[in-house]
Amino acid sequence: MNSNDAQAALADVHRMQERSRDEYVRQQFTWPYLLLTALGVFVALASGDLPAPWGTAAFLAAEAVLIGTAVLQRRRASVRLKAKGPDTLFVLGGAVAVIVAYVAFNVVTSLGVVAFDLPAPRTFAAAGVALLFLLLAGPSRRVYRSLVRHA
Repeated sequence: MNSNDAQAALADVHRMQERSRDEYVRQQFTWPYLLLTALGVFVALASGDLPAPWGTAAFLAAEAVLIGTAVLQRRRASVRLKAKGPDTLFVLGGAVAVIVAYVAFNVVTSLGVVAFDLPAPRTFAAAGVALLFLLLAGPSRRVYRSLVRHA
């Protein structure tokens, strides 16, 4: 093997690594999984407005949808990368952002209950969080792509 062949093989390896990273990011942000996740988040957060036995059942069903979505996404993945520190921080940051958004939307809807006599304020807050989650999927994908490329 001469140096040109070695250089070409190394370039092929780098190109395939880049394609694998792009596929990994693409499969993490596919619309069916994002929609199922948003549905699970909405039902889990809105379940607080339901009466006692139904609220718990709805919350558990939503958690089952979220866990099932994560398991299904992992099992159907064509590319699997080991989780690294930045990946974990991205996921934890997303979870914290969802909680902060829910608290903020809950404060706004609580003011709406006082001012406009809105029913089910947690449902409105949960809908806002789910829609915000879907709206921020594109920018989050770009951030995650750069994170995966540089990690």
